[in-house]
Amino acid sequence: MKKFFVFVVASFLLFGFVVCSQAQDKKVITWKMQASYPLGTTVMMHGVEWAKYINQLTNGRLKVEILAPGAMCAVGDIVTYLEKGVFDCAISYGGFYTGLIPETDLEIGLPMGHMTWDEYWDAYWNRGLGDIIRGAYAEHNIMQYPCAAGCYYHFNTNFPVNKLSDLKGKKIRALGVYGKYVQALGGSAVTIPGGELYMAMKLGTIDGAIYDASGLQDVKFHEVVKYYTFPTAAQIALSLLINKNSLAKLPEDLRVIVDMGTRFILEDTGNRYITMTKASLNKSVAMKSVDICTLPDAELVKMRKLVKPLWDELAAKSPRMKKGVDILKQQMRDVGRPID
Repeated sequence: MKKFFVFVVASFLLFGFVVCSQAQDKKVITWKMQASYPLGTTVMMHGVEWAKYINQLTNGRLKVEILAPGAMCAVGDIVTYLEKGVFDCAISYGGFYTGLIPETDLEIGLPMGHMTWDEYWDAYWNRGLGDIIRGAYAEHNIMQYPCAAGCYYHFNTNFPVNKLSDLKGKKIRALGVYGKYVQALGGSAVTIPGGELYMAMKLGTIDGAIYDASGLQDVKFHEVVKYYTFPTAAQIALSLLINKNSLAKLPEDLRVIVDMGTRFILEDTGNRYITMTKASLNKSVAMKSVDICTLPDAELVKMRKLVKPLWDELAAKSPRMKKGVDILKQQMRDVGRPID
C-alpha cells in the first residue's frame, strides 16, 4: 500500500511538472528590438516585417517591441548594449562597429565588390564568408543574420560627380571602410548617424553622403540632394542581431523557429528592400528632384586601382580578416571582376 501511495504521489508530481512546463512553454514572451534608423524607413522595414512574421510563426508566443533610435542607447553603442542583454535584438548596419568588430567591414560589403544580392548571398552562405562574420559576432554574445540593403549605394551629393577629381576636398558622410574609400578617391570622410543626414545636407555641414537610394524618398533626401552617382559602389548588407542568451532562453520549438525562420524572412524582406530602393530612385528622377551622374569606364578602372590597397589593408588586420578578403578576391575573379 505504501509503495502504491508513493507511486501515485510521484506520478502526480510528474504530471504536474509536465503540465507546468507546457504552460510555461506556452506563455507569451516579449523581446525588445533597438532600431538604428528612424521607424518607417526602408531599413527598419526589415525589423517591422520580421517582428510580424515571428509573431505569426509562433502563434503569438513571441512578440517583438521595436524601440525608436536612441531609446536604449546611441546607435554606435548597439553592439555593446546588445552583448550585455540590455535588449534582445536589433536591426543595424555593421559600418557603425568596425572599431569594435573589424569583420563588420566584410559584413557590409567592400567597395567595388558585390554588385548584386545574389553575389553577396553566394559569398555568405556558400563560400564561407558568413562563418567568418558570425564567428566575430559570436565573440560578443550575438547571433548575426544578413539582410539586403541598398542595391544602389553611392554618392548622394549637391554637386555633380562625373569624374573622380570632382570629389576632391568634398565632405562626404561615409561609414566603415567607405570612409577610407572616400579618402582614397580624394574626398574628406565624415561620420554622421542616418537620422541626422537630412539636416546635415540641408545646412551644408556635408557636401554629400554615401547612402542607399531608398533614403531619397523614405527620409526625403531628394529634397536636399541634387545628384546620385552610378554605378553602385557595392550591394550593401544590413544585419539582424540577436543576443545569444535571449535566443537560448526560448523554448526549444521557438528557438528553432527564430533561428531557421529568420534567414528566410530576411530573404523576403531583402527582395522588398531592393525593389523599394529602385522605386525610390526612379521616383526621385521622375520628379526632376535628382539627376543621375554616371562615371565612365575609365574612371571605374581608376577606382578599382585605388580600392585594392583598402582590401589589402583589411586583410592585414588578422588571419580571419585575410581569409575573408581572400574569399572575396576569389569570388571577384570567378565573376570576371578581379580586384587584383
